[in-house]
Amino acid sequence: MTTYRIRVGFHNPSALTLRQLDDHLAEHRFCKTRERDATFRYFLEYEYHAPDADYCTVCSLAYNEACKVRKCPLVLVEEKADN
Repeated sequence: MTTYRIRVGFHNPSALTLRQLDDHLAEHRFCKTRERDATFRYFLEYEYHAPDADYCTVCSLAYNEACKVRKCPLVLVEEKADN
């Protein structure tokens, strides 16, 4: 199983935007990794465990779901090494 770390950010998001993002990504089995803090106010971090999804599929899924919340999200996806 491959694990991906996803960071999604918006320019000047509201609390409602971040809550809607949580709801949209939770429907697709994205797990929030930590609570918001002052350092990363505009970014939320998630993990996605996918046995059969490839990198491009995860990028596309994260971006499309973030676009449903608000236009022009910044989505960073990193493949984590499984130990």
